[in-house]
Order: sequence, then structure tokens, then C-alpha cells
Amino acid sequence: MPPIDWTDIVSTDAAGAANRPAEGPSEQARELLADLNPPQSEAVQHVEGPLLILAGAGSGKTRVITRRVAWLLSACGVRPHEILAITFTNKAAREMRERVEKLVTFRGLWISTFHSTCARILRREIGVLSGWSRDFTIYDTHDKNQLLKKIVSDLGYDLTRFRPAMLGGWISEWKNDAAVPAADEDGGMSMEHEVGQRVFRSYEEAMRRNNALDFDDLLLKTQEIFRSHPGVKDSYASRFRFVMVDEYQDTNRVQYGLTRAFASAHGNFAACGDPDQSIYAWRGADVRNILDFEADFANAKVIKLEQNYRSVGNVLKAAQGVIAHNASRKEKDLWTDRGDGEKIGVLVCADENDEGDEIARQIRALLAHGKRADECAVFYRVNFMQRALERALRLAGIPYQVVGGLEFYARREIKDLVSYLHLLVNPADDVACARVLNVPQRGVGEKSVEKLYAWAEERGVPLSVAAKSEEARARLRGRAKKGVEAFAGLLELLSPYAEASAAEALDRVIDETEYYAYLGQLSDADQVARDENVDELRAHAETYDRDSPEAKLRGFLQDIALVSDIDTFEEEVERVTLMTLHSAKGLEFPVVFIAGMEEELLPHARSIESDAGIEEERRLVYVGMTRAKERLFLTRAEWRFHFGESIPRIASRFLEELPVDLVEGVASEGEEEQVLGVFDAPEADPGLVVGARVEHDHFGTGKVERLSGSGINARASVRFTRHGTKELLLTYAKLRVIGQ
Repeated sequence: MPPIDWTDIVSTDAAGAANRPAEGPSEQARELLADLNPPQSEAVQHVEGPLLILAGAGSGKTRVITRRVAWLLSACGVRPHEILAITFTNKAAREMRERVEKLVTFRGLWISTFHSTCARILRREIGVLSGWSRDFTIYDTHDKNQLLKKIVSDLGYDLTRFRPAMLGGWISEWKNDAAVPAADEDGGMSMEHEVGQRVFRSYEEAMRRNNALDFDDLLLKTQEIFRSHPGVKDSYASRFRFVMVDEYQDTNRVQYGLTRAFASAHGNFAACGDPDQSIYAWRGADVRNILDFEADFANAKVIKLEQNYRSVGNVLKAAQGVIAHNASRKEKDLWTDRGDGEKIGVLVCADENDEGDEIARQIRALLAHGKRADECAVFYRVNFMQRALERALRLAGIPYQVVGGLEFYARREIKDLVSYLHLLVNPADDVACARVLNVPQRGVGEKSVEKLYAWAEERGVPLSVAAKSEEARARLRGRAKKGVEAFAGLLELLSPYAEASAAEALDRVIDETEYYAYLGQLSDADQVARDENVDELRAHAETYDRDSPEAKLRGFLQDIALVSDIDTFEEEVERVTLMTLHSAKGLEFPVVFIAGMEEELLPHARSIESDAGIEEERRLVYVGMTRAKERLFLTRAEWRFHFGESIPRIASRFLEELPVDLVEGVASEGEEEQVLGVFDAPEADPGLVVGARVEHDHFGTGKVERLSGSGINARASVRFTRHGTKELLLTYAKLRVIGQ
């Protein structure tokens, strides 16, 4: 994410369209077009009016956006602070900014995510809304759930029935739909709705008291300011003469409205995206935003980017064969000049462990033939599949990383220290205060915290004020009273560091709390890792201070609050990457495995009841397939252990949609011979025929029931005496014929 600019927004008297210099673009500007194909060049040079760039997977859209920014700056006389470029992840924004910096020198250009852009605006403008100050805390999911847990308990509801995570999802949905639960047609209200309504009201009141915003609020409060204070909106709309939004297909209705507001003064709005890659309906994304672009902007220019620079031909054609079954899309004809490459491998496995082992065997073979571990990725639809995949890679001795596992900033030691830092900047943050009241241990138990909460709520003041009050502490006894008094003294000692640099404030918190010593007292096998995590946080703070010297602690806290799962992805380490399909968006790998190609997994069980749900799942498969540059493997299990039992699985309908001539492996019943061809495994024992008795090192003895495929995909279906039928790749199975 670009560093927060805490200086005042530069005013501008610019109006109307950009004026290209009379003598035309410079030689440096013309070089920006040198290696672009004709549609890319046309998109870069478009200046006036709305523009829709339909960018197919791997078609170089980031190159087009960054070149267009550089073109506006170097060829059209646009000033940096007049451009707003928005994308969806900090990683994408960082890459975009780095690419622009290599092309032109600038200062004041906004390239960031929607949430970062709105947070930046709110730091300046939120004072116009009653109840918040610019020192607000941004609550992550964990903070939000902690607050909801307290609210549910205070209201006397059952936490096992009304789980904070569930209520948090409801609240997010209601906020983005601008609707809270309403009474039923008969005038009544279900218990869930009644509880939800009460929790929602209490949550909103608590957020205001805590001077805190959740991720949804960053967008909604900005929208609220723009609606209630049109002068504020107009100032930003006048400033941003050129607005660009990447991944436009992933915008929700709030983001759609904000985009229209930013572009309202000049109308120079460029949207870049692909309806075929819209995969976030579950968090409010509305594919209609991009499908209806030409209706929203009657004079819009539409440019299609159809040359794919990422994938070989067979991967591309297979992906298009699947996505062509969707109705809600804009037709594109993607092509590549990279050659056809290998066919798509479809692997049928006995169960989830066999699936993991099969993937590990394939990766091991790829490594033996010169591939690196970091060139391979395994995608899956749901997180529970991760266990079997990790097990197989560990047993095979293959290094891996999980993207989207326990996030760095969700770890205990990091949350502790960051909570202290939040309290320095925002003493009203009760969630942060409650977390560290007894960290390190001061003898302050839950009952003591409840008494302080009660005193604070009676007087309408933050929990930190209660901790500092002798009257409030008088309700406590013994060690708890002394502990809270010590905590209050610590806050007073640390308070001047609210204006310090991030590293200075963090070091002071660590020193005054003797935090390393506290970690050493924990009976925790992860102590060394926890120490290293604290060191990593300190290193990040130092780096942030070096890169953003004016932002200080407030900027650092905002920076880390907006970190997403994908920002933890390390690209330059030789490890296989495991991640969900949703996290894979925007990445690419030479070799991709998509596991769990089964009905009720992919497509997911929650999506199969509607055409829109199936289309979104198909887009998710398409996104996963188009991450592959050279090789693509799709795997499924015939049985999978889930919800405490082993359940038979049905092949995903998306496997049926693959063009048969592009696949090698096991296809649907009745098509196998056509797909696999005649059995041909020249290195196999010549006695290996259907009906032969064989022995396997792990499964023991069995009988060959079927032989299929050729080369690396040559396989045998063997019914083993003790383990049932297994589908085995002969390259790895090392079957020994022991009789007929």
C-alpha cells in the first residue's frame, strides 16, 4: 500500500479536460507505447470521457493501467494529484505504484485500494460526522468479533446460538444493503431478526463510543459524508480529473456509488475488468456494475484486450470452454501465441489423502524435471481441504506456504502490542483496552474488568478512563486493584508517544511492559516463534518509518489495519503455495493444481440452488484455471471425509464442460477411452494386464481391474484386498506383478 500522505490535500484550479501539449507527446512518452499491442495502445491513449477496458485473463491490464497513468502525466500535462487509481488489494496497488515509478517521476498520485482511499479521506473529513475523530481505530474481524461477543453476553443471549462471526456477517450485509431486519408481513419478527436488530443497534452505539470503524464503515462513512456534505464530495470530484478503477467487476453498490462520486465533476472515468472473473458476490460484489457500464455511460468507449500473455493454448482453450457456459458475460475471444503446451491433467483419486498424495507425487516429478517449488500452486475451494494437502506435502518433504492461514497480525503477541499502540492514539478504544488490561499479567480477571466496564458505562466514558479513576478502582480489591493502578500509570507513561514514530512508540511499549520477559514466562512451545514475530513487527515499523517519515504511528496503524491475506504471500521463496481459489485472484504460476473438483465443493453446496450461484462458481473455476502458465491439473476424490464421516463424491459438472480433446486423465464415465487413448506404459511390467495379481508397498496385494492412459498419466485401477479400489499412477506406484 502506498504510504499515507498526512499533508493537506493540494488544491487545484484545473478544470475541464486535459490539454495535450501543442507539439505532441515527447519521445519519452511515445516510448510508453512501443511494446503494446494495438488495443492496449488505444486504451493507453484514450483521454476524454468514459472508458471500459474489457481485459481478459492474462491480457496485460496492469501494464495498460500503469502506462495510461504515465501517458496522462508525460503526454497530456496532467498533474499527479489529479489522478486517482483504485484497485482491490494492497499487493496490486503496490505493484501498480512501483511500475509507474519506473516510468515517470511523480509526487501526489493516489494509487490505493478502496478502503485505503476512504480511510485517507476520513482521516481528514470524519470530523463533520458527530461522534468520531480523526484518530479513529480500524477494527479488523477479530476486534469486531470481540466487541460482538461482549454485546451478546451483555444482552443475555446464548453465544453458542448467536455466534459473533455469524452476527458480524449479518451486520456487514445489512450495512451494505442499507437495511436492518424488518418486521414480517404479519407484523411480527423472528427471534433471529429481533436479536440481530438489538445487537446491531448496540454494535453501532459501541463503535461510536470507541471511536472505531470496521472495514464496511470506511466506505459507508465516506459515502455518508459525500451525501450529507456535497461540498466535500465536490472538492474531491474537482481534484480528481481522471479516475481509474481496476477489477471493476468486483465492486459492490457502495463502491459503485463512490466511484461515480469521484468522477462526477469531469466524467473521465476508466473502468478495467472482466465479468468472467467476478467472484465476490458473497461479499457484495455486483457483476451488473460492469455489465451495465455502457448503459450507465452512453458515450463510453469499449476496448477489448484479448491477447493472453500468460497461459499456453490448451489451458486457455480449456478455461474458455468452461466459462462459455455462463450467460451473464461479455463475449471475448482470448488467444495466445505461446503454443498449445501440455493437455490438462484430470486426476481421479480414492479419497482426500490419496488426492494429497497424488498431487505431492506430481509435484515431486516436476521438481525432478527442473521445476522449482515456488513455480507450483495448489488451489482449493474451502479451507478444510488444506489439512490433507499439507499432510501429503510434509510426508513428501516438499516445502510449502499457506496463504490465508493464521494471519501475522492476528497472532496473540502482535495483537497485544498493536492494541497498546491503538490505545496511545485512541484512548476510547475499549476493545484494545480490555485486551491488554492484564497483559502482562497484573491479577486483573474478568470479574474486575466487568466492574470497570460497568462504572464506565454508567458515566458514558471509555474503559481506559475507568482504569485511571480512583473511584472506579475503589470497586476492586487486592491484586486486581493494584494491577489496574499499574496499568493506568503505564498508559500515562506511554501517552506522549502517540505522536512518535511507529518504531519509537513500539519499542517504548515493549520496554515498559517488559514484553519479551512476559513471553518467556508463557508455558508455550511457540515462544521462539513469538519472539521472532515481535522482532518482525519491529522491523516492519522501522521500514515504515523510513519509507513514510511523516506518517508516524497513526499512519503505521492504518497501514497494518488494511493488510489482507494475499499481502502475506511471499513470491520469492522456494515453497509450493497453498491457497483458496478466491485468494489466487491476480496471481500466476507455471503449474497449478485445483483440488476438490466435486459437486457440493466446486460448485459449492450453497451455490447450486440458483443459476447465479452456479455462474459465480464457474467464474471461480475459470479464475483458477487461468492462473496456470504452463501446466494445469484438476483433481477430485471419489470419497471424502467431511462432517465426521466418509462421503461418496460426484464429479463436478465443470469437469463435464472441459473440451474432451484438451484433457488427459480420467474423464466422465463412457468417455475415458476417448480421453486417455489406448493404454501405453512402456516402462511397466509386460505382465501388467487386466486381471493380473499385483503387490503394492503400502496397499498390499490386489487385482488389476482397468488400465488406461499413457506416459505420465498411465494408470491402473486396482482392487486391493484390504484397502478397496485405488486409482494409481504407474509412474509412482511401483506395482509388482505376482501372478495371473
